[in-house]
This record gives sequence, C-alpha cells and structure tokens, in this order.
Amino acid sequence: MKNLDIDQLRSLVAIADCGNFSGAADRVHRTQSAVSQQMKKLEASTGVTLFQKLGRTYSLTSHGVHLVSYARQILGLNDEAMSFFTSPEMNGTVRLGVCDDYVKLVFDHILSGFSKAYPNIQLFVTSNTSWRLQKMVSSGKLDIAIINILDEPILPAEALFTESLVWVKSKNVEYSPSKPLPLAVEAQCRWGRVAVSLLQKKDPFSSRHYLADFHGLTAAVSSGLAVALISSCTVTDEMEVIDLIDSTQQVHTGIVKRPGMTEPAVSAMADYVLQWNEKNRGSIPPTLRAS
Repeated sequence: MKNLDIDQLRSLVAIADCGNFSGAADRVHRTQSAVSQQMKKLEASTGVTLFQKLGRTYSLTSHGVHLVSYARQILGLNDEAMSFFTSPEMNGTVRLGVCDDYVKLVFDHILSGFSKAYPNIQLFVTSNTSWRLQKMVSSGKLDIAIINILDEPILPAEALFTESLVWVKSKNVEYSPSKPLPLAVEAQCRWGRVAVSLLQKKDPFSSRHYLADFHGLTAAVSSGLAVALISSCTVTDEMEVIDLIDSTQQVHTGIVKRPGMTEPAVSAMADYVLQWNEKNRGSIPPTLRAS
C-alpha cells in the first residue's frame, strides 16, 4: 500500500485554507511551482483528481475535500507525536486564561492535545470575560489568554479565528413574531449591548435578563427563558439558530501574552495555540462547535 507524503498533505491543507496556490506557497515556504508539483504527485499517488479549474482559479473536487479532512487529522497526529518526542522533558507552569465563550472548545481541542505533547507542563486555567483576562495578563496574574479582541485592547493580540454572531433560542420553545421577545444579556458584555441595540431598532422586548456570566446566558437560552446573540461556535445542541435580525457583527478571537514572557513552557503553549489555529481555522464553525 502506498503512503501519503506529510509535506504534500501540509501543502494541500494550506491551499484549502488560503484558497489559492500562491498563498499556500507563502505559508509552507515553497515556490508556487513547487507546490503545484507537490499536488500533481499527490494526485498521482492517490489516483484521483483533487482540483478542478474554474476560469482562472482552482477549487477542490469532492475527492479533494475528503482528502483535506484526512490530512488535517494526519498532520495533527504527526505534529503531536513530534512535539512529544522532541521536547518530552520540558516542564514548568502555564497560567492560561480563556474567555467564557470558548472554554469547552479550548479544553476539548487544544488543551487535550497540548497535555499529550507536553505531559510535564502543569496548566492552571482561568475563565472570565475578555476584558478581565486582558487585565490579568497585563498585571502578571496570567501568562497568556485566549480572548475576544476588544475595540480598545489593553494588550496587542495575535489574531486567531473570526466567526459571526447568531441569534439563538431553545429548540423546545416557539416565540410568536407578534409578541415582544425576552432577551438574555451577559452583564458588562459588548455583544449584549449590540443585541439590545438591534432589537430596539426592530421591535420592543418584553424583558431583559442580565446574567452574571456566559454560562448563565446559555442556560437561560437552553431553558427557553430568553433569546440571545452569541458567537456561532458556542451554539449547543439545545439551541436553534433563528433568523431574527440581520447582524453583520463578527467576533475576532486572539491570543495575548504577558509582557516580557520568556519561560519555555509558556512559549510552548502560545506556539501550540497558534499552530492549532493555523491547521483548524478553516473548519472551526461548525466542526469544532461547542456542545
């Protein structure tokens, strides 16, 4: 049986993420012609056509889409194994902050892999609002944090993924379009202010429920108490996305680091997050949906 070439798979994923060969070539540090040759060899080894030409551009065929899915998994395992064997003795402590919206996603899809790759690094994880997490990183109480990038950031952030805001309700509750809607709002959250502003432009709402944190907001929606405006990857199985009001708002997620950070363990955590994002950013919603 033939084996798939790791470098060819890495270039294939780069093409899928960038949408073109030139961008992929920059990412994998090869010339565009070298990437094209890699893809020809990959097509020859698999025996299928991976790309189809549409005018002046190329798009993935159904076989190409399937191979990209396999490639992400193969690359993830390959890189995880290499991290384990190239730095198994690295130890230390990392104080990581995660904004409330992404706790489950980070634990399931980032920390689980990091702990396998770096078993001797101890993690202390804190969840809070993005603004408070930035304050904690700035003051030295946290080493790094994964946050929603604010309009007026306290610290510079390296961009991760971007997603849309969606309106949600409980799957078990139907709201009459002729009646005012109950609205759940997370206290001191900018998206809550956006939700209130959007609803005020359309229709009045019957009541406004202020919740202390994101977990209270999602519980209010899941139980049928109210509707809410949340980021798309935090939609749970108990919720239903509804076409309430068009919102062009997007959530930009990033990572902030403690100024002067030099510890190898902390650098390893930051690099792991950025590498994970590089591999998965094209498929975060809905394949990495919180549930």
